[in-house]
Amino acid sequence: MQLLIHITNHEDTVNPIMAKLAAKGFHGGTIVDCEGMLKAINEDSVDAPAIVGGLRKFINPGRQTNKMILLVLKDEEVSEAIDIIHGVSGDLKKPNTGILFTLPITRWEGVAKN
Repeated sequence: MQLLIHITNHEDTVNPIMAKLAAKGFHGGTIVDCEGMLKAINEDSVDAPAIVGGLRKFINPGRQTNKMILLVLKDEEVSEAIDIIHGVSGDLKKPNTGILFTLPITRWEGVAKN
């Protein structure tokens, strides 16, 4: 089993991703609001590090949070789920498109073991 994590600041892609995952039989995904490091430092520090000060003008003050999709998958399901995310979000290698990674799950409870 693996935990797929996809973080994006493109909120408009989250519902289409979840709908396509559900249509393919993936269930139990969770969406969490999250905040990036630069946003947190920008809000919490009057004397932010120099790099943050230079980047402040690029931070979108109107966007409060990013979205994080969490989905527990069987190993053989990971590639198909990633293909769905790419199909909606596009190439994540492009700047400002989000990140995606998986982590191995060695133990779980409360999840159906189909």
